Amino acid sequence: MIDYTWCRRLGEQDRAEATALVEAAARYDEEAGFSVVSAREVESVSTAERSVWHLPIKARRGLSVRADAPLVMVAYLHLSIDPQGQGTVRYTVHPDYRSRGVTTLLVEELGLDVGETDGWCGRGATSLRCWAYGSHPASERLTRRFSIAPIARLWTMARHLAGPFAVPLAPADVPGGMSIEGPADLTDDAVVSEVRDVLARQGLTQAQFEQFRAEFGERTGRVLIAAAGSDRPAGAVWFDPRPTRYLELRAAWVRALIVVPQIRGGGLGAALITRTLHELASAGTQVVLMRIDPDDHSAVRLARLLSFEQEEAHACYQIGEWDDVPDLSPNRGRGRTEDPARDRW
Repeated sequence: MIDYTWCRRLGEQDRAEATALVEAAARYDEEAGFSVVSAREVESVSTAERSVWHLPIKARRGLSVRADAPLVMVAYLHLSIDPQGQGTVRYTVHPDYRSRGVTTLLVEELGLDVGETDGWCGRGATSLRCWAYGSHPASERLTRRFSIAPIARLWTMARHLAGPFAVPLAPADVPGGMSIEGPADLTDDAVVSEVRDVLARQGLTQAQFEQFRAEFGERTGRVLIAAAGSDRPAGAVWFDPRPTRYLELRAAWVRALIVVPQIRGGGLGAALITRTLHELASAGTQVVLMRIDPDDHSAVRLARLLSFEQEEAHACYQIGEWDDVPDLSPNRGRGRTEDPARDRW
Protein backbone atom coordinates (compact mmCIF):
# COMPACT_ATOMS: atom_id res chain seq x y z
CA MET A 1 0.00 0.00 0.00
CA ILE A 2 2.87 2.41 0.75
CA ASP A 3 6.36 2.82 -0.66
CA TYR A 4 9.31 4.55 1.03
CA THR A 5 13.09 4.79 0.83
CA TRP A 6 15.43 6.46 3.32
CA CYS A 7 17.75 9.04 1.81
CA ARG A 8 20.32 11.58 2.96
CA ARG A 9 18.97 14.22 0.62
CA LEU A 10 15.76 14.34 -1.36
CA GLY A 11 15.96 14.45 -5.14
CA GLU A 12 14.66 17.54 -6.89
CA GLN A 13 11.18 16.15 -7.61
CA ASP A 14 10.76 14.57 -4.17
CA ARG A 15 12.00 17.77 -2.54
CA ALA A 16 9.37 19.79 -4.39
CA GLU A 17 6.63 17.31 -3.48
CA ALA A 18 7.70 17.18 0.17
CA THR A 19 7.80 20.97 0.41
CA ALA A 20 4.31 21.23 -1.08
CA LEU A 21 3.10 18.53 1.32
CA VAL A 22 4.44 20.11 4.53
CA GLU A 23 3.18 23.55 3.49
CA ALA A 24 -0.29 22.17 2.73
CA ALA A 25 -0.31 20.37 6.09
CA ALA A 26 0.81 23.53 7.93
CA ARG A 27 -1.99 25.58 6.38
CA TYR A 28 -4.53 22.89 7.19
CA ASP A 29 -3.34 22.54 10.80
CA GLU A 30 -2.72 26.20 11.58
CA GLU A 31 -6.00 26.84 13.37
CA ALA A 32 -5.74 23.66 15.47
CA GLY A 33 -2.11 24.35 16.38
CA PHE A 34 -0.86 20.87 15.48
CA SER A 35 2.83 20.06 14.98
CA VAL A 36 4.43 21.58 11.91
CA VAL A 37 7.30 20.30 9.77
CA SER A 38 9.30 23.23 8.44
CA ALA A 39 10.07 23.46 4.74
CA ARG A 40 13.67 24.12 5.83
CA GLU A 41 13.80 20.62 7.29
CA VAL A 42 12.94 19.22 3.87
CA GLU A 43 16.06 20.99 2.56
CA SER A 44 18.32 20.05 5.49
CA VAL A 45 21.43 17.89 5.19
CA SER A 46 23.78 16.22 7.67
CA THR A 47 26.41 18.27 9.46
CA ALA A 48 29.30 17.48 11.80
CA GLU A 49 26.86 17.86 14.72
CA ARG A 50 23.78 16.05 13.40
CA SER A 51 22.98 13.20 11.04
CA VAL A 52 19.89 13.84 8.91
CA TRP A 53 17.65 11.31 7.15
CA HIS A 54 14.58 11.92 5.00
CA LEU A 55 11.76 9.44 4.48
CA PRO A 56 9.21 10.35 1.80
CA ILE A 57 6.20 8.01 1.99
CA LYS A 58 4.34 7.39 -1.26
CA ALA A 59 1.19 5.55 -2.29
CA ARG A 60 -1.03 5.19 -5.35
CA ARG A 61 -3.12 8.29 -5.85
CA GLY A 62 -6.31 8.02 -3.84
CA LEU A 63 -4.83 4.84 -2.28
CA SER A 64 -5.96 3.07 -5.44
CA VAL A 65 -5.23 -0.65 -5.85
CA ARG A 66 -4.70 -0.20 -9.58
CA ALA A 67 -1.10 -0.76 -10.61
CA ASP A 68 -1.29 2.00 -13.23
CA ALA A 69 -2.35 4.69 -10.73
CA PRO A 70 0.48 7.22 -10.25
CA LEU A 71 2.55 7.28 -7.06
CA VAL A 72 2.15 10.45 -5.00
CA MET A 73 3.74 11.55 -1.73
CA VAL A 74 1.24 11.08 1.10
CA ALA A 75 3.48 11.64 4.14
CA TYR A 76 6.95 12.83 5.09
CA LEU A 77 9.25 11.94 8.01
CA HIS A 78 12.38 13.83 9.03
CA LEU A 79 14.92 12.22 11.38
CA SER A 80 17.72 14.23 12.98
CA ILE A 81 20.27 12.31 15.09
CA ASP A 82 22.76 13.86 17.51
CA PRO A 83 26.24 12.43 18.29
CA GLN A 84 24.76 10.38 21.17
CA GLY A 85 22.42 8.57 18.79
CA GLN A 86 19.35 10.46 20.01
CA GLY A 87 16.89 10.89 17.17
CA THR A 88 14.33 13.69 16.87
CA VAL A 89 11.41 12.83 14.61
CA ARG A 90 9.24 15.28 12.68
CA TYR A 91 6.34 13.78 10.76
CA THR A 92 3.24 14.88 8.90
CA VAL A 93 0.63 13.39 6.59
CA HIS A 94 -0.98 15.18 3.65
CA PRO A 95 -4.48 16.34 4.69
CA ASP A 96 -6.07 14.31 1.87
CA TYR A 97 -4.64 11.05 3.25
CA ARG A 98 -5.31 11.33 6.96
CA SER A 99 -7.38 8.80 8.93
CA ARG A 100 -6.76 6.23 6.20
CA GLY A 101 -4.21 4.04 7.93
CA VAL A 102 -1.03 5.46 6.39
CA THR A 103 0.76 6.14 9.68
CA THR A 104 -0.33 2.92 11.37
CA LEU A 105 0.93 0.90 8.41
CA LEU A 106 4.21 2.82 8.38
CA VAL A 107 4.86 2.15 12.08
CA GLU A 108 3.95 -1.51 11.65
CA GLU A 109 6.41 -1.87 8.77
CA LEU A 110 9.26 0.19 10.26
CA GLY A 111 8.82 -1.07 13.80
CA LEU A 112 9.97 0.75 16.91
CA ASP A 113 13.08 -1.25 17.80
CA VAL A 114 15.93 1.10 18.69
CA GLY A 115 18.05 -1.64 20.25
CA GLU A 116 19.63 -3.01 17.08
CA THR A 117 23.36 -2.55 16.50
CA ASP A 118 22.73 0.05 13.79
CA GLY A 119 19.84 1.69 15.64
CA TRP A 120 16.31 2.29 14.43
CA CYS A 121 15.84 1.06 10.85
CA GLY A 122 19.63 0.94 10.50
CA ARG A 123 19.84 4.76 10.59
CA GLY A 124 21.92 5.02 13.78
CA ALA A 125 19.25 6.32 16.20
CA THR A 126 19.33 4.44 19.50
CA SER A 127 16.45 6.47 20.93
CA LEU A 128 13.60 8.50 19.47
CA ARG A 129 11.68 11.54 20.62
CA CYS A 130 8.76 13.36 19.02
CA TRP A 131 6.48 16.20 20.16
CA ALA A 132 2.79 16.06 19.24
CA TYR A 133 1.41 19.58 19.46
CA GLY A 134 -2.31 20.07 19.86
CA SER A 135 -4.78 17.45 21.05
CA HIS A 136 -4.49 15.48 17.83
CA PRO A 137 -6.78 12.40 17.94
CA ALA A 138 -4.59 10.49 15.48
CA SER A 139 -1.45 10.82 17.62
CA GLU A 140 -3.41 9.78 20.71
CA ARG A 141 -4.81 6.68 18.99
CA LEU A 142 -1.42 5.74 17.56
CA THR A 143 0.51 6.08 20.82
CA ARG A 144 -2.13 4.08 22.70
CA ARG A 145 -2.04 1.30 20.11
CA PHE A 146 1.74 0.96 20.29
CA SER A 147 1.95 1.62 24.06
CA ILE A 148 4.09 4.76 23.78
CA ALA A 149 3.67 6.80 26.94
CA PRO A 150 4.25 10.56 27.05
CA ILE A 151 7.28 11.64 29.07
CA ALA A 152 6.42 15.34 29.22
CA ARG A 153 3.47 17.60 28.60
CA LEU A 154 2.77 21.27 27.92
CA TRP A 155 -0.38 23.34 28.02
CA THR A 156 -1.16 26.35 25.87
CA MET A 157 -2.85 28.98 28.03
CA ALA A 158 -4.87 31.87 26.59
CA ARG A 159 -5.83 35.19 28.18
CA HIS A 160 -8.37 37.34 26.31
CA LEU A 161 -7.71 41.08 26.39
CA ALA A 162 -10.62 42.12 24.16
CA GLY A 163 -13.97 40.73 23.13
CA PRO A 164 -16.75 38.92 25.02
CA PHE A 165 -14.35 36.60 26.89
CA ALA A 166 -12.07 39.38 28.12
CA VAL A 167 -11.55 39.97 31.83
CA PRO A 168 -10.60 43.45 33.07
CA LEU A 169 -6.88 43.90 33.66
CA ALA A 170 -5.78 44.50 37.23
CA PRO A 171 -3.12 47.13 37.95
CA ALA A 172 0.48 45.92 37.66
CA ASP A 173 1.26 46.28 41.37
CA VAL A 174 4.98 45.79 41.98
CA PRO A 175 6.07 44.36 45.37
CA GLY A 176 7.76 46.78 47.73
CA GLY A 177 11.44 47.40 47.14
CA MET A 178 11.24 46.17 43.55
CA SER A 179 10.96 47.90 40.19
CA ILE A 180 10.28 46.91 36.58
CA GLU A 181 12.01 48.54 33.65
CA GLY A 182 11.33 48.32 29.92
CA PRO A 183 10.19 46.95 27.65
CA ALA A 184 13.53 46.70 25.86
CA ASP A 185 14.42 45.09 22.56
CA LEU A 186 16.51 41.93 22.47
CA THR A 187 18.76 43.47 19.86
CA ASP A 188 20.45 45.26 22.79
CA ASP A 189 23.44 43.23 24.02
CA ALA A 190 23.20 44.76 27.50
CA VAL A 191 19.58 43.59 27.82
CA VAL A 192 20.51 40.07 26.70
CA SER A 193 23.29 40.03 29.30
CA GLU A 194 20.82 40.93 32.07
CA VAL A 195 18.38 38.19 31.09
CA ARG A 196 21.20 35.69 30.92
CA ASP A 197 22.23 36.70 34.45
CA VAL A 198 18.73 35.89 35.74
CA LEU A 199 18.67 32.62 33.84
CA ALA A 200 22.04 31.51 35.24
CA ARG A 201 20.57 31.57 38.76
CA GLN A 202 17.61 29.30 38.02
CA GLY A 203 19.30 26.03 38.96
CA LEU A 204 18.69 24.61 35.48
CA THR A 205 20.46 21.56 34.14
CA GLN A 206 22.92 22.22 31.34
CA ALA A 207 20.47 20.71 28.84
CA GLN A 208 17.65 22.98 30.05
CA PHE A 209 19.92 26.02 29.89
CA GLU A 210 20.98 25.20 26.33
CA GLN A 211 17.37 24.70 25.25
CA PHE A 212 16.37 28.14 26.49
CA ARG A 213 19.51 29.75 25.14
CA ALA A 214 18.87 28.37 21.65
CA GLU A 215 15.37 29.88 21.56
CA PHE A 216 16.39 33.16 23.17
CA GLY A 217 19.28 33.42 20.72
CA GLU A 218 16.83 34.37 17.97
CA ARG A 219 16.71 37.80 19.66
CA THR A 220 13.14 38.44 18.62
CA GLY A 221 10.66 40.12 20.91
CA ARG A 222 10.99 42.35 23.95
CA VAL A 223 11.71 41.93 27.67
CA LEU A 224 10.81 43.57 30.95
CA ILE A 225 13.57 43.47 33.58
CA ALA A 226 12.86 43.50 37.34
CA ALA A 227 15.25 44.79 39.99
CA ALA A 228 15.16 44.21 43.75
CA GLY A 229 17.51 46.77 45.21
CA SER A 230 20.78 45.27 43.99
CA ASP A 231 23.03 45.53 40.96
CA ARG A 232 21.80 42.19 39.61
CA PRO A 233 18.36 41.77 38.01
CA ALA A 234 15.80 39.75 39.95
CA GLY A 235 13.55 38.61 37.14
CA ALA A 236 12.46 39.08 33.55
CA VAL A 237 9.61 38.32 31.20
CA TRP A 238 10.18 37.73 27.51
CA PHE A 239 7.31 38.37 25.11
CA ASP A 240 6.85 38.74 21.37
CA PRO A 241 4.44 41.52 20.35
CA ARG A 242 4.49 40.50 16.69
CA PRO A 243 0.85 39.64 15.85
CA THR A 244 -0.17 36.11 14.97
CA ARG A 245 -3.64 34.65 14.39
CA TYR A 246 -5.48 32.60 16.97
CA LEU A 247 -9.16 31.77 16.48
CA GLU A 248 -9.36 34.70 14.04
CA LEU A 249 -8.05 37.05 16.74
CA ARG A 250 -4.86 39.11 16.93
CA ALA A 251 -2.65 37.16 19.30
CA ALA A 252 0.83 37.50 20.79
CA TRP A 253 3.07 35.16 22.78
CA VAL A 254 4.59 35.39 26.23
CA ARG A 255 7.74 33.30 25.69
CA ALA A 256 9.14 32.95 29.20
CA LEU A 257 8.93 34.23 32.76
CA ILE A 258 11.99 33.86 35.00
CA VAL A 259 12.35 34.99 38.61
CA VAL A 260 15.35 34.22 40.79
CA PRO A 261 14.54 31.48 43.35
CA GLN A 262 15.30 33.64 46.41
CA ILE A 263 12.29 35.91 45.87
CA ARG A 264 9.75 33.61 44.27
CA GLY A 265 6.29 33.64 45.80
CA GLY A 266 6.44 37.35 46.60
CA GLY A 267 4.33 38.58 43.69
CA LEU A 268 7.06 39.63 41.26
CA GLY A 269 6.07 37.04 38.66
CA ALA A 270 2.46 38.21 38.71
CA ALA A 271 3.60 41.83 38.40
CA LEU A 272 5.81 41.03 35.39
CA ILE A 273 3.07 39.13 33.55
CA THR A 274 0.45 41.77 34.37
CA ARG A 275 2.71 44.53 33.07
CA THR A 276 3.24 42.46 29.92
CA LEU A 277 -0.53 42.12 29.46
CA HIS A 278 -0.89 45.91 29.67
CA GLU A 279 1.90 46.38 27.10
CA LEU A 280 0.27 43.96 24.67
CA ALA A 281 -3.21 45.40 25.20
CA SER A 282 -1.84 48.83 24.29
CA ALA A 283 -0.42 47.31 21.09
CA GLY A 284 -3.87 46.04 20.06
CA THR A 285 -3.42 42.39 21.02
CA GLN A 286 -6.76 40.63 21.56
CA VAL A 287 -5.52 37.39 23.14
CA VAL A 288 -2.23 36.52 24.86
CA LEU A 289 -0.81 33.00 24.63
CA MET A 290 1.82 31.20 26.67
CA ARG A 291 2.86 27.60 27.26
CA ILE A 292 3.44 26.11 30.69
CA ASP A 293 4.42 22.76 32.17
CA PRO A 294 1.27 21.41 33.89
CA ASP A 295 3.49 19.75 36.51
CA ASP A 296 4.75 23.19 37.55
CA HIS A 297 1.96 23.87 40.00
CA SER A 298 3.08 27.41 40.84
CA ALA A 299 3.01 28.31 37.13
CA VAL A 300 -0.47 26.81 36.75
CA ARG A 301 -1.70 28.70 39.81
CA LEU A 302 -0.24 32.00 38.57
CA ALA A 303 -1.82 31.53 35.14
CA ARG A 304 -5.23 30.83 36.66
CA LEU A 305 -5.00 33.84 38.97
CA LEU A 306 -4.29 36.06 35.96
CA SER A 307 -7.35 34.69 34.08
CA PHE A 308 -5.48 32.45 31.64
CA GLU A 309 -7.41 29.39 30.51
CA GLN A 310 -6.11 26.14 29.06
CA GLU A 311 -6.69 25.92 25.32
CA GLU A 312 -4.45 23.10 24.05
CA ALA A 313 -2.45 20.16 25.39
CA HIS A 314 0.84 18.87 23.93
CA ALA A 315 2.78 15.69 24.61
CA CYS A 316 6.35 14.52 24.08
CA TYR A 317 6.75 10.81 23.28
CA GLN A 318 10.01 8.91 23.66
CA ILE A 319 11.38 5.45 22.87
CA GLY A 320 14.69 4.44 24.46
CA GLU A 321 16.90 6.41 26.82
CA TRP A 322 17.72 10.12 26.48
CA ASP A 323 20.45 11.98 28.35
CA ASP A 324 18.53 15.23 28.83
CA VAL A 325 15.06 16.46 29.62
CA PRO A 326 12.50 17.08 26.87
CA ASP A 327 12.73 20.44 25.14
CA LEU A 328 9.96 22.47 26.80
CA SER A 329 10.59 25.33 24.41
CA PRO A 330 7.54 27.58 24.17
CA ASN A 331 8.25 28.30 20.51
CA ARG A 332 7.28 24.91 19.11
CA GLY A 333 4.21 24.46 16.95
CA ARG A 334 1.98 27.43 16.24
CA GLY A 335 3.87 30.68 15.73
CA ARG A 336 7.32 29.11 15.82
CA THR A 337 10.16 30.80 13.98
CA GLU A 338 12.66 28.04 13.42
CA ASP A 339 16.05 28.63 11.85
CA PRO A 340 18.93 26.21 12.46
CA ALA A 341 21.40 28.98 11.69
CA ARG A 342 19.95 31.49 14.14
CA ASP A 343 22.30 33.58 16.26
CA ARG A 344 23.28 32.26 19.67
CA TRP A 345 24.71 33.91 22.73
